[in-house]
Amino acid sequence: MAAPEKTNTVLPIPSDQMSTQEGDHQMTGGVDNLPPPKTVTADQGHTDVALGVIVNETSVDLDPALRRRALRKIDTWVLPLLALTTMLQFLDKSTLNYAAIFGIVEDTNLRGSEYSWLASIFYFGYLVIQPVAANLLQKIPPAKCLAVTVFIWGFILFMHVVCTNWSGLMAVRFFLGMAEGVVTPAFMLISTAWYARRDQPLRMGIWFSFNGIAGIIGGILAYGLGHIQSSIDSWKWMYLVTGALSIIWSIALWFLLPDHQGKAWFLDEHEKMAAVEMVRSNHTGVHNSKFQKSQMVEAFCDPKVYILTLMALVWNIPNSIATFGSLVIENFSFTVLGTTLLGMPAGAVEFVLMIIITFVCLRVASLRIFCMITALTIALVGSIMVFALPYDNKNALLGGYYLLYAFPTGYILLLGMASANIAGHTKKVVANSLIMIGYSVGNIIGPQFFLTRQRPRYRLGIGSCLVSFAVLIALCIMLRFYLMWENKKRTAIREAADQQQQEDGQDHSQYDFRNLTDKENPLFVYVY
Repeated sequence: MAAPEKTNTVLPIPSDQMSTQEGDHQMTGGVDNLPPPKTVTADQGHTDVALGVIVNETSVDLDPALRRRALRKIDTWVLPLLALTTMLQFLDKSTLNYAAIFGIVEDTNLRGSEYSWLASIFYFGYLVIQPVAANLLQKIPPAKCLAVTVFIWGFILFMHVVCTNWSGLMAVRFFLGMAEGVVTPAFMLISTAWYARRDQPLRMGIWFSFNGIAGIIGGILAYGLGHIQSSIDSWKWMYLVTGALSIIWSIALWFLLPDHQGKAWFLDEHEKMAAVEMVRSNHTGVHNSKFQKSQMVEAFCDPKVYILTLMALVWNIPNSIATFGSLVIENFSFTVLGTTLLGMPAGAVEFVLMIIITFVCLRVASLRIFCMITALTIALVGSIMVFALPYDNKNALLGGYYLLYAFPTGYILLLGMASANIAGHTKKVVANSLIMIGYSVGNIIGPQFFLTRQRPRYRLGIGSCLVSFAVLIALCIMLRFYLMWENKKRTAIREAADQQQQEDGQDHSQYDFRNLTDKENPLFVYVY
């Protein structure tokens, strides 16, 4: 494929501009050998912000110690911000789960399937916001989008307190979904911009695992607030506290989460360059604000985007267990306060499995899909236990319920697959938007299987989880074979590119920050 047409535009490299990409380069040489910053020739509309940080468009050898120091600082400052935001987001949207056992159903006179619709309407908001989110994340740094949306959803959480009926709750749940719908697409872009492909599964697993921590903290919080005796109902205290935490956290995010490596206050100039060089070989770039119509078309024509979208849809049908989990446990004949405590081990299971399985992905290549299948198999066993065991075997039913929480581990690996295998900034934001549409549809469908008339077993709801896990195992196998076939098909293209590079005496790094899609870049290799 021909390289993008050159222009004569020369861009200076200010110290506050940069972007990231995960890379697998071995860095040698010392810090003192770094050349001074200089101007680079830009391909108009194709350059990535990373070219404002690195000293040259070609790769630079750096000291491995410098790379490790930069990665350690990113892990110290960026990763905790993502993890705590994930925890807060899950806590906020699952507050309805705790409110259900503290009287929101009775206080707002919910009838029939109205509670199920409160769970579903949240994801209608998620669904509606995705095209807007894609546009915002193309033009505005994801870090700033994240801070603003956290502030907005904190305000919306306060509004739950004044709701007295189903229609009011439906309205605030819809807008809460819209506000939180920007978060996961932003996280996917941030993770691919700051981490190399080999480092992504574990880091994404760490921040996503804080959904499990949220389950633990949510149980403790609900248990404590449930003991408050005041004129304000216990379920309203849940929304007041989570809303206040969200608004305070949004202010911290605005100042602490950098837009990109060039603005990372915790990195020195050499470390900023190292942070960009780390992600060079991702071939997916850091950030580019120019919309590329051709990349949008490619996203809509790429079969793997639709496979990933379908998998996101099916994967999130069982996610309704997060909304109905407390009701499921309570129906095992436990007390209200006991139910809040018994829900906490599910969060611990999710956290521990997430760290273990994503760590395996970091250490062993080409195991991502096998790890996804492992998580799904554990969840499948749990769903069979809850569905089939005698109802008087409470301990075994509870154990099966805990095993269900293995499935989120596979989902974060799915998001990691999308981040690692889709390149080109516009293509990434469009593909992420489609995947989040699948996510939203799955979460809209899921609660409708939990029928009030089927309490206490929720046969249809648990059965939908069981079937979803089985279907997903088959889709994982299909995705692996498709990516293997794509790599094999592109072997000749990569060999031709290698030969051309040798003849021209150029470095492969010319492709790294040119905002090329995975189809356009002849050196791109899919991971699975």
